[in-house]
Amino acid sequence: MRVRLPGLYIALAVVLAGLIHVIAVLTLPQLAPRNAHARLAPLGPANTIIQLPAVNAGQQVMPNMAPDVRYAACLFDLSEGPVRLRADIPDELWLIAFYTPIGENFYTVIGADMKRGNVDLIVTTKDQAVTDATGDSPEALENLVVVNSPVTNGIALIRAPLAGPSRAGEAERALKATYCGRPAAPAPVAVPPVGAAPAAPVPSGR
Repeated sequence: MRVRLPGLYIALAVVLAGLIHVIAVLTLPQLAPRNAHARLAPLGPANTIIQLPAVNAGQQVMPNMAPDVRYAACLFDLSEGPVRLRADIPDELWLIAFYTPIGENFYTVIGADMKRGNVDLIVTTKDQAVTDATGDSPEALENLVVVNSPVTNGIALIRAPLAGPSRAGEAERALKATYCGRPAAPAPVAVPPVGAAPAAPVPSGR
């Protein structure tokens, strides 16, 4: 992913604005009767990717959600061991941020900083061993980003800005293909570009 210098500054400015926006989305609920984790919990089980519904007038899961952004969340639970998050990152404006249940940010991954088009993270507590949990070879561990969580239960929020109205479907497919769960996880399913023809069926050999 090669970006010219002026474009890089613009992209970083947009990402910074997105980070501030995500922090606002998750921290403002601290002032409400329910915190961020409690608001998201009814939408799905722990250690699973939950696609948040698109923002409509008067309807949004969290305060200050933007209509031109698609969101997904994983309520991670480390009580039985580390949790892995694997995702394709279609562009440099994507952002993955990790929070405590009350919305305190403790780690962020920005698409513009990634050298590859995908990200592979494992969330652990300070007492959990990464190598034993994943079973990966030492070579595979080189590309693994370890996120040390200060809490056993927390939130991983993925923010996917839309480059245009026609990109909503592409962003939603990429979010759906994201994995959040136990470390022994398959690689995320490749998301075909918009307008790509469906793959031909495999001949049965009969």
